[in-house]
Amino acid sequence: MTGYIHRFRLLFLMAGFTIFATWPAIAGKTCDLMPLMNQAGIPPDSLSTDTTQRTWIKDLPEFFVTATRSQHNIEDIPSRLASIGSNEINIMPAVTSDALLELIPGANIDRSNGIFSKNASITMRGLNGTPRTLVLLDGIPLNKADGGGLNWNRVIPEFINRIEVSKGPASSMYGSNAMGGVINIITDRPSAALQGMVKTFYGSCNTFGGLFSLGGRSGTANKGFYYTLNAFYRQGEGYIMVPENTRDSMDVKNGLKEGLVAARIGYQYGKRSYTEIEYSYYSDKRYDGFEVYEPGGGYNEYPTHSVRVTSNNNFSRAELLVSAYYQNEFYHRLSESMAAKKGNKYTLYKTDSRRIDQGIWSNLTLHGKHRMTYAIGIDIRSGSVNASDTYITATDVLINRGRMDFFALFGEYEWHVVPEKLIILAGLRYDIARFYDGSFVIEQPTTLTSFMADYPTNFSNTTWHALSPKLGLKYTFSKNINGYLSYSRGFRPAMLDDMCKNGNVTKGFKLANPQLRPETIDNYEAGVDWNPTATLSFQPSVYISEGHDFQYFVSTGDSINTGGDKDKPIIRRKNVSGVQIIGAEIAGRWMITQKLRLVANYSFNDSKISSFNSPGENKDLTGKYIVEVPRNQVFAGIWWNNRIVQVTLTFNYKDFQWNDDENTLKTAPSNTFDLRLGHTFGDKFTISATIQDIFNTRYYDSKGNLSPGRFVMLNLAYGFKVAGRE
Repeated sequence: MTGYIHRFRLLFLMAGFTIFATWPAIAGKTCDLMPLMNQAGIPPDSLSTDTTQRTWIKDLPEFFVTATRSQHNIEDIPSRLASIGSNEINIMPAVTSDALLELIPGANIDRSNGIFSKNASITMRGLNGTPRTLVLLDGIPLNKADGGGLNWNRVIPEFINRIEVSKGPASSMYGSNAMGGVINIITDRPSAALQGMVKTFYGSCNTFGGLFSLGGRSGTANKGFYYTLNAFYRQGEGYIMVPENTRDSMDVKNGLKEGLVAARIGYQYGKRSYTEIEYSYYSDKRYDGFEVYEPGGGYNEYPTHSVRVTSNNNFSRAELLVSAYYQNEFYHRLSESMAAKKGNKYTLYKTDSRRIDQGIWSNLTLHGKHRMTYAIGIDIRSGSVNASDTYITATDVLINRGRMDFFALFGEYEWHVVPEKLIILAGLRYDIARFYDGSFVIEQPTTLTSFMADYPTNFSNTTWHALSPKLGLKYTFSKNINGYLSYSRGFRPAMLDDMCKNGNVTKGFKLANPQLRPETIDNYEAGVDWNPTATLSFQPSVYISEGHDFQYFVSTGDSINTGGDKDKPIIRRKNVSGVQIIGAEIAGRWMITQKLRLVANYSFNDSKISSFNSPGENKDLTGKYIVEVPRNQVFAGIWWNNRIVQVTLTFNYKDFQWNDDENTLKTAPSNTFDLRLGHTFGDKFTISATIQDIFNTRYYDSKGNLSPGRFVMLNLAYGFKVAGRE
């Protein structure tokens, strides 16, 4: 009973915050016509020709897809939404797609080695770990069932049209992984009869490459065939990550070679009705920066095939979306190690892992009478891993396999209780997740791996169930201000890597645990959208989240020598903790003049372990902060467009982060300034320079590696469009 009283008290405080934050605007009776125009369907151009101002200051597009899985008026969604449009993407000083998310308050980006990082980690709302944020590419999940993460490097910024972000748990629509929110990356479709772009670049660490894009459509804007063909290549020598005072001859430059080709063809048979198919292949090789005998040293490769088919059908009072996908990643790793304390014992092994993720979903949206909308859907997904670690310096071969299937039914109900004033949104989803065919086998063991035979695992099949509700309320106080209250639940099942693989990890020697239960989180939230003038906007939010059955590595009390310099503790991931996150964030935008714009955001997260229950563990983590979560984050950017040069200057500050569960080690706070200078000649040729970390403020990550410091990239691009029939 006490818990429910606490939650109602929290909602009351949130409602009070909403009224307090909106009162100055209500009392002042300032007016912005944009929300009314959007609701009434009045074309914005009928009032003003200043489209640049409107599209920039209006943080979101008129319609939003991600939050409800169908095209929806943004004024009708009671949750915190954010969007990054093509104009912002083109002028941001970013060379990777994840860096664009610095524009989103509370998005925590971990790419400590710049473009030479083998991957990036994106988390939101005070949670750590990429598996707790769902990332979509054109509506298709990129998170893998094996490790829960995704390869951000295969998402090329130049091919993105916009990015939609729905914050807070979204499991009522998307199921697993959507605990912190959903990021939907939407690629560009051709709008002309023929259009294209060619770009080349050269920069620091002898990094060079280019990209090519060609597309077009036949017929009219709402009917006819269309196609796109994209290609990208980049390589660079890299830099030495190890600090100078600890380097030796085996520390070498990291580096990369990557490329992508993608083709899409579709047919549009209505304003919002189309069917399309897309195929992409991505090849990536990134070096570890440690070389003993192998040329270049160890490396990671991620050759990936991906196929997507999507059909959206819009009727007079209904919309049907059906989407299917298949992703096949062949992960390869070559690793060298030298154990100095064991007589310079040299080990070389390779990892080959085939990770398959596939699925199909459909949702039907019905616009009923009495201002009510209904949505129902089915979601079916499957993920598998078949991996082997082969020791080249010995005979050992470790093989792990496992599969997971997901099935879900979901529904959503929207009621405009008072037209243009009060909206209620409710959703519910039921998920079944099943783990099966799990195994871990050692072939021809030697002393390198024979110790693992002493820790057998019972790989029995396991099934979990999850119920994910959502309830939201949105109220329009005046023409320029609205507020929302919401409750939502998110869940995340365990990763295949934790359920069916034994092996070395950073914290010790890990044992598989196929009996892991899903994590869940309950989120209570309030927020305001306030546009005091046509050139100024603010979006504050507050939230509290309560997590249950969170998974942590727990020591078994034993230790073992795995062939390294010292013994490692034996650990196993278990459901042993609850978490509590209290957070707040605010985003602001100000168009000072038509050529001078300012954007800033701030986020605060107090993320703690609220309970820790692990019998036999010699530590209690209750009250400790969650690792790898900065308490404070600040981002600011200024855009200045003049006749000579387009200038973008951004600042990013990230507070310190704890590196270990017991909060004894932490990384120092970091701040960077990034700059982009560009000029376009005749609307076709663009020359630009991107300078990241312009003051060369190098910092250390949680593993003690150095960031790349100042990184310069020079770009030359040519783009064209040939208009077709309207």
